[in-house]
Amino acid sequence: MHKRYSMIFLAVLAVLSAGCSMSGSSDTDDGTGDADAEILLDAAYYTDIHGWNLSRGLDATVLGRGINLGNYLEAPRGEENDGEGVWTGGRKVTREDITRIAEAGFASVRIPCKWTDYMELSDDDGDGVLYELMSVGGYSRLDRVKELLGWIDDAGLKAVLNVHHYEDMMHVADSGLSLEGHMDRLAALWDQLSREFPLSEYPVSFLVFELLNEPNGDMGYDHWNTMLDRLVDVIWTDNSMWQVSGTVQRKIMIGTANWGGVPGLYELNLPSSCTPSNTIITVHYYEPFHFTHQGAEWNEGADAWIGTRWLGSQDDQAPLITLLDSVGTWNTKGFEVFVGEFGVYSKYSNPGDQKAWTAFIAREAEERSYSWAYWEYAAGFGAYDTSAGEWRSQLIQALIPETVDE
Repeated sequence: MHKRYSMIFLAVLAVLSAGCSMSGSSDTDDGTGDADAEILLDAAYYTDIHGWNLSRGLDATVLGRGINLGNYLEAPRGEENDGEGVWTGGRKVTREDITRIAEAGFASVRIPCKWTDYMELSDDDGDGVLYELMSVGGYSRLDRVKELLGWIDDAGLKAVLNVHHYEDMMHVADSGLSLEGHMDRLAALWDQLSREFPLSEYPVSFLVFELLNEPNGDMGYDHWNTMLDRLVDVIWTDNSMWQVSGTVQRKIMIGTANWGGVPGLYELNLPSSCTPSNTIITVHYYEPFHFTHQGAEWNEGADAWIGTRWLGSQDDQAPLITLLDSVGTWNTKGFEVFVGEFGVYSKYSNPGDQKAWTAFIAREAEERSYSWAYWEYAAGFGAYDTSAGEWRSQLIQALIPETVDE
């Protein structure tokens, strides 16, 4: 996963995560936690304290417990026509992967998908406006996504399909196209996706459209709010023939600008047509960032964070609870909240800490009836170890906890 972050977001995290330096562990000179400190999280977090196991969370939410197919279809095309194995050593998602996810007890799968490498441009108006998806070297991104959705449906899972890594929109100066041009491209993309994934074939109970992953950079708060008005019209009005049936509309998912973080909710102006019956709100949760991204090669300075501990002390928990509670404070209209990404980079983190943090976030989300999707299935944060051919015990036990008899 290639995450970047803004200075504004880091400033928010610095305030919210201040309590983490006062955890039950002592701090070493480099600011990382004591390697010998014991986990303090209550063991109840490793059990099904909110009764989600039987229904996989679907009794309480639309999407329940989910997992991201991260690093697969979100990767750039590169030299491969399909791009799917660029970040996974050539590995691609198989039907067996989807079956495994269902059998483990998950209810939904989020598909992070990079579409813009498979778009054909038209120069008819002189501005290079994207107008259709194309096949590249015999590969069709549309066909591949439809194949995955078929497997997901066969496994009895729900699906979230998004637009991921639209980097050119976030960094317009390097793209050769204006921001308005990119907004036209995104609208044109959803126009085509709306026709390719109609309610008649992909019912509202199965597939959710997530409009854009982590708007950031040039796609700031104001532009994102403007874009939302346009996209809901594209999906529900322009494509009502495919995306509306009587009073039923395709459910859409809306995240926040400035990287999808919780504080962005307070800058979000939802279109008036968005209601709890047709819209799910998503936030991403990687706090404290120096813990969850310690040693992450794509973040400058992350080597200095290696060894950071999260023990689950009251001081560790407090800023995370404050942030989760702020979602509820914002959510006065009762939208379903989907914690669409949360996870800890596995390469350097203490496995016990990783388990504790993951269980804490999952159970706290469940307590608030927030659906969630762990980041991610089988790469750097992966819950499944493809080399060993098994789930990583510390993660699967945290995500799908034990059922405790009454």
